[in-house]
Parts: sequence; structure tokens; C-alpha cells
Amino acid sequence: MKLRAVTLKDVRQFTDPVRVGGIGEGVNVLSAANESGKSTLFDAIHYALFVKHTTRPGNKSFTLTPDIGGNPEVTLELEADGAQLEIRKRWGRQAHAEVWRDGRLVAKADEAEAMIAALTTPPDEGGPAGLLWVRQGLVEFPDKDPAGQKSRADLMSSVGAEFEALTSGKRMDRALARAQEERGVLMTSRGARAGGPLEAAIRDCTTLSDRVTELSARAGQLHTALEARRAKRRQLDELQDPEEVALRKEGLARAQAAFDAADRHAARLQAAAANRDKAALTLAQITREVEERQRTEAAVATLGQKVQDARAQADQRADKAREAAEGLAQAEAALTEAKTQTQAAQQALETALAAEARRGEVERRAQLAVALEQAEALAATLPELRRKAETGPEPAQLDAIDKAARDLSVAEELAASAAPHLSLDALPDAPPVLLAGTPLDPTPRAVPEAVTLDLPGLGRLHLTPGAGDTAPRLTQARAALTQALARAGADAPETARAAARARIDAGQALREALDTLRRLAPEGIDALKAELSRLAEAAPLAAPALPDAQTALSAARSAEAETEARLSGLRATATTTREAALGARHDAQSLGQRLEEAQARLTELRPAETLTTARTEAEATHTAARAEHDALAEAAPDLDACRAALSRAQSVARGAEDEINALKIALGGLDATVANLSGEGVEEELADARARLARAEETRTALEREVAVLDRLIAALSEAQKAARDRYFEPVLTELRPMLRLLWPGAELSFDGDSLLPDALTRDGKTEAIGSLSGGTREQISLLVRLAFARLLAKSGRHAPVILDDALVYTDDARMETMFNALHQQAGDLQIIVLSCRNRALRQLGGNKLAIESLAAPA
Repeated sequence: MKLRAVTLKDVRQFTDPVRVGGIGEGVNVLSAANESGKSTLFDAIHYALFVKHTTRPGNKSFTLTPDIGGNPEVTLELEADGAQLEIRKRWGRQAHAEVWRDGRLVAKADEAEAMIAALTTPPDEGGPAGLLWVRQGLVEFPDKDPAGQKSRADLMSSVGAEFEALTSGKRMDRALARAQEERGVLMTSRGARAGGPLEAAIRDCTTLSDRVTELSARAGQLHTALEARRAKRRQLDELQDPEEVALRKEGLARAQAAFDAADRHAARLQAAAANRDKAALTLAQITREVEERQRTEAAVATLGQKVQDARAQADQRADKAREAAEGLAQAEAALTEAKTQTQAAQQALETALAAEARRGEVERRAQLAVALEQAEALAATLPELRRKAETGPEPAQLDAIDKAARDLSVAEELAASAAPHLSLDALPDAPPVLLAGTPLDPTPRAVPEAVTLDLPGLGRLHLTPGAGDTAPRLTQARAALTQALARAGADAPETARAAARARIDAGQALREALDTLRRLAPEGIDALKAELSRLAEAAPLAAPALPDAQTALSAARSAEAETEARLSGLRATATTTREAALGARHDAQSLGQRLEEAQARLTELRPAETLTTARTEAEATHTAARAEHDALAEAAPDLDACRAALSRAQSVARGAEDEINALKIALGGLDATVANLSGEGVEEELADARARLARAEETRTALEREVAVLDRLIAALSEAQKAARDRYFEPVLTELRPMLRLLWPGAELSFDGDSLLPDALTRDGKTEAIGSLSGGTREQISLLVRLAFARLLAKSGRHAPVILDDALVYTDDARMETMFNALHQQAGDLQIIVLSCRNRALRQLGGNKLAIESLAAPA
């Protein structure tokens, strides 16, 4: 089947009939701008072949109806099996389907739909259109196409007959299904099937194994209890042997006697240590008293001399303090006189300053009068300035006018470029032809609107251009400019801009006037008047000259400062001498007090002879007590060792008794355990459980061997299917390999055995997964794979056109030319229709150029 022409009417934007004809062999190119109807053409072909005429346009999935409503009609002109076919379909009112062969109507309605269905299989049933017709932006194999149909990724249905012939697939599929079914009785993907034979065998083995483990543990308990009972009886006999009992008692008595003797000796040693420490303490106390008397006698002699020297120094410093106080009194009297003179000079200066201020007020009054006059004049101009600053278009309105004027200019330019043009090559003596009062000359003039030509001697010629896309835009732009000017109160953009400039100038003048008024009268004109009335006229004051008064005051202050500086030095001297006199007197008193305290302490201490006798007696007592303690310490037994020996002997006796009691209790429990286990027949039950476990394990092993055999059979059948697929794909790869190596020399493409989709590209010795490649590389591979399958279908006699709607979106310029070469290389026995908006890029493609032609009658 090859497509020759397509006619559309009432299909989306095509409310008037249009036709794309002249579709030939090889590469056919329809290049047009966006929204010109290329994708609409693609969808119309799809609807004509695969959507029945009885489908209601109101259905959400039906997308051909124009926005303004209508009854979509599509006509396809085809060539199939040497005959010229014409498929005509209409949806909506008076819906119909017709098939014409060689100019004769051969089928209508359902019969026509049946004939159309026989021409090609729908994409959702595996037809080649799902593989060879590529919608815009969907050159890769997606999970679902935009119409919501079944995935086109599985190519098996498109090439199913050839695949079946090569692989003997039905018989192999039945064998594989039988093996998988038998395996499914025993296993699932997660293990043994619940409720199946293998799962039952595994469960029996687990249950019996647990039972054997339990019985083995109980049998072990019986043997362990018997052995433990024998051992504990031997231990009890050994502990209760009379000789062992007598030895433990004798050792305990011997350890107790030794500990008692050591404890008594330790008490005597402790008393001797107390006597030695008491004698040492008495000797140390007497020694300290002797040393204190010696220090006190030396301090009394030293302090007596220091007291005499301190009293003499205190008398000298008291004389100096009296002299400094007399000088300070004289300086204070001089300072009082200097301050009196400074006050007189200050009063004279204040009088001079008041006279000077009186002169400043007069000058200030004159300045205020001038400022008041200027401020009142400015205030009178403010209302007019405010009115002018509020008159005229605002910035937003002016922006709207500029935008509307710019849009009108663009619309006029577009209208002029799309409108017909007039020019006149007049004869030398011919009268002038007037267009809007202007003579028409050879220069082309655009005629976007209806015009009238004045033809002298003939009449008037009225020209009305046909309606185009630019007229509504021009009318809308003019209306928008008129509305913007009306809102601004202007009749033209130039007038609006002049008014806006005048408003800006008035606003600037108003701001300057307000700034000047604020400078002249910061607190307002009324405040300025109030200040002027407050500054009444006054007569000048009689006073000395201001410089003379300032000079006199400066001299008086200098004299006062000098006197005060000298007084400050005298005050410091007086303070220092007074503090020194007081300090010397305090030092003398302190030394005298310390001398009295030392003399009093010396009388409290015992005489030197008494202390010497007491020290000799204390040394003798301490020596005797230390000798007694050392003798007892040398002969003392080791108390800790005796205590440890006693503790060990007591522990041995106590441990023996505890162990005997524990053994008797343990023997009672072991006797009960042996009696209980012996009566249950544990050994017999264990032997029976082991026998049943062995039989269950044999059953499980046989079933697991069966699963392993089925796994090997399934793997062998799957491998055979894969090999058959590889043999089938060899013709596809043979067609694909030359095109692939135009892009990447030496490259190889591998396919997934289940989905039959490309899964990896090998180039430069490196294998890359399809999903890791760039968008441009994936779309190039997908397009080449589709061309290879198209060639394969064509060789089998199943011709189908390849339709590509902007299939190369991410391809760079260098690879674009290579893809063009591939299209021409494959176009020998194929029909390839390329739809694209990339006019510049497709200039290098060549091929048969197509166009969307209007069939509407001229107005």
C-alpha cells in the first residue's frame, strides 16, 4: 500500500478543503511552519484507516472536529495491488465511509470499513503503522502512544509470520508452556508452591526433623541425668567420710586459737603506741614554748629601738605640715581677690554682648521681612502648579499608548507585507492615475484595504483585497490605540507624549517651589509672621566696646587661673605633708603597741630554767615509751595471716556442709528425672521418628530432582528460542548495519530477545545500554531500526509508507546530513513521507517537495 494524496475538510483548523497531492516513491517532504497542519495531516491519515465513521465526534478521544464545529471529512488516494483506491470518510452528520477502486464505488458503510481494515492491521493489533508511523516527539519506542493504544514496543505482532516460520514457535511454545506448567505445580518464583507436593514433602521433613531433634534431646537428658547422679553420689560419699570430717574440725580449732593469741598481742601493741605518741606530743609542746620565749625576748629588744626612731621622725613631719598650712591660707586669700576681678569683667562683657544682640535683632527683622515677601509670592503660585502637575496622561497610560502604537505599527507592516501591491508603468502622454489623490508611479504600493483609483477619461476603479490573517490584527491594534488615547484624553500619541512631558515639567516646578518655600519658611508663613512681630524695634544700649570687654575678661581669667594653679600646688603639698605627719605618728603608736604586747607575752611564758628542766624529763619519757613499743612490735604475730587462716578454715567447714546439702537436693531431683524419662519410652519413639524422616527425605529429594530437570528443560527451550530469534534478526541487522555505520563506523546494535527492542549499542569496542545514550543518539537509532523493518516488510511484499512527523528533534547538524543520506539510501523501494517545521535543515534533504494546497473557491 502506497499513499498518493490526502484531502481534508472540516478537520481541525482546515474548515475549508485542502489537499496534499503528488506523493510519490522514495522521499517526500512536507516542510511548513508550526501550526500549519502537519500533525493534523498525520492524525487524519490515522483516522481514515483505523477509526470507524460511526465514531461520534462528541467522544473525548475524537480530536478532528474544528473548534467552531463541523463534520470532519478525510479522503485518501492509495495504490494497492496495482489498483488505484480512494477512501472517503465523514464523521458527524451524514457520516459515511466509501471505497472507490479505479473511479468506481465498490463499497459503502460497514462493507467499506471491512475493506479498509483488510488493507492494513491497526497499530493496537500489531499493524506496521504502529512501527513505521512516528508522531511528533515520539521517535523512540514508548510504552504507550498518545492515542492510548497498546504499546508498540513489542514488534512480534508486526513481523509475526516470519518469526513463526523460522522458530517453529507454536510447537516450541507448547513444549515450553508444558514444562513451565509442570514446574508451576511444584514451584513458584519465590520457592515451593503452597499446598503442592514439594511443599508438603518439605513440611513433613521439617516436622519429623523437629521431632527427632526433640526426642534426641530428651534421650540425651536421660543419659546426662544418670551420669550426673553417679558423679554426685561419689562426691557425697567423699564429703561425709569420718576422717575428712575430723580433719576439717581440727583445722578450724587450730586456726581459732592462733587468731585469739594474735588479737591479744595486737591490743598490747596498740596501748604501747598510744603511750609513745603521748610522750612525743608533750616533748613537742615544751620545745615550741622554749622557741617562742627566745623569739619574744629578741623582738622586745628590736622594737624598743624602733619606737625611739619613729617618735623623732613624727615630730619633724608635724613641723613641715604647719608651714604648708600657713602658705595655703595666703594663696586662698589671693584667689578670692582674683575671682572678684573676674566677676566684674564678666558683667562688663555681658553688657557689651546685650548691645551686640540688640543690633543682630534689627538685622534679623529686615531679613525676615524679605523672606516673608518671597514666601507669600511662592505660595500664590502653588495652586496653578499643582493643577498642571495633575493634568496629562500618567506613566502607565503613556506606556499603554506606546505599546498600542508599537502593536499597530507591527500590524500595519504585516498587513502591508501580506497585502497586494500596485504599480503603474504609464505611457509618456497618458493622464495620471490617482490613488487617494496621489499619482500612481512605478514604485509598488501596498493595498491592505479597499482603495479607489481615479482613471481620467474612464472612471473609477475600486480594488478590494481578499480577507487575510492580518486584517483582524490590524483592526484590533487600531481599536486598542484608540482606547488607550481616549483613556489618556489625547487624540494622538505625539499629543499624549507632549502632555506627559508638560505634566513632568510642572511636577518638577512644583517640587522646586515647595523646596524654596520650605527653605524660606521651614515652619510655615504664619510662624514667619509671628517671629517678625516678636522682633519689635528697640533703641541701642550704652556699653563698652565688645573687644575691650573680652580682653579685660581674658586677662582677669588668666590671673585667676594662675592663682588657682599655684593654690592647687600648695594644697597638694599641704595634703602630702599632713598625711606624712599623720602616718609617722601612727607608725610610732603602732610600734609602741607592738612593744607592749611583746613585753606582756614574755611575762606570761614560764622562766627559761623551768622550761629546760621540763624538756629534759619529756625527752626521757618519750625514749622509754618508744623502746617498749618497738619490742612489742618486733615480737607481734601476723594478725592478718591468722585472720585469713581462720576465715579459710571456717569457709572449708561451711562449704562442706553447703555442698553436702546441695548434693542431697540435686540427687533427689535427678532421681525424679530418671524415673520420669525411663517410663516414657524415649528411645523407642526416637528410632521410629528417624525411620519416618528418612522416607520423607527420599520423597523430597525425588521432587527436587524433578524441579531441577524441568529447570534445565526450560532453560534449553528458552535458549533455542533465543537462537531462533537471533536467526530471525539477522536479516534486520543486515538491513540496519550499513545505515548504522554511516553514523558510527564498525558499530553493532543488539536486541532484547523478549521485547525485540534495541537494548545496547557497541561502538569503538565499548558497549553502552540504550537508556544511557543521549536523546539525539536514541532517536537516530530508533529511526534507523524503523527503516530497517520497513525494508524487511517491503521485501516480503507488505509495503507500508513510512511517515515521520518531526522525527529528528535532538539531532545535530553533522548527523542530520548522515540521517538524510540514510533516508535516501533506504528510499529505493520504500515510500517515506517526512513532515517537519525545520525548513532550513530540510533544504539539504532533497526529495519530492509536498505542499498543503487550498481547494476553496476564490472570493
